[in-house]
Amino acid sequence: MIPIVSVVGKGGVGKTTVVEKLVAELKKRGYRVATVKHSDRGFEIDREGKDTWRHAQAGSDTVAISSPHKIAIIRNVDRDHTLAELYRYIGPDFDLIIAEGFKHDRAAKIEVHRKKLGRGLVCTKDELLAIATDEKLKLEVPQYGLKDAAGLVDLIEKRFLTEEKQDEVTLFVNGELIPMNPFVKNIIEKALLGMISALKNVPQATNVDIFIRRKVGE
Repeated sequence: MIPIVSVVGKGGVGKTTVVEKLVAELKKRGYRVATVKHSDRGFEIDREGKDTWRHAQAGSDTVAISSPHKIAIIRNVDRDHTLAELYRYIGPDFDLIIAEGFKHDRAAKIEVHRKKLGRGLVCTKDELLAIATDEKLKLEVPQYGLKDAAGLVDLIEKRFLTEEKQDEVTLFVNGELIPMNPFVKNIIEKALLGMISALKNVPQATNVDIFIRRKVGE
């Protein structure tokens, strides 16, 4: 999987502002960035009366809308998804995913802290990649000013983006990410690419997505 960094913190602390600054700095340095926002309260992105809203009201479980410039997909789910599961929908065509929220996820975290909201943090020291703060805290964690996006991106680059890029192979079974060691990844990649290259009238494969839906016997 491509790297995921989550920006976390108390409500009203300024997480979205930090995400904006990180994305702008990363884009300035030429990286391809995706973002994902977590909402505990749910959300609506469609307006009553619009065609896609009417599709959903009629009972469609997934509604997609496509234009020459944007695609949006609204899908009903039965539980909160992890960042690893959401990765399936975001896709591999990015250098980094910046998430907002997901404080209970296993992704590397940058916590945003403001003195006026109290000294306690939502994460433990061991969970944190860094802290963006307006005061110095007595923690052995890298700390940066709230406006120091360049410093935070320097750290992200050092930790996640400076290694030579490797071919990406991920496997999901029943929606769950399956960990694989390099040996297994190499076998799967070579087997699939070998079979694809043998097919006629198929362009050179750079991205391969395979979906298998099995009917389970009664």
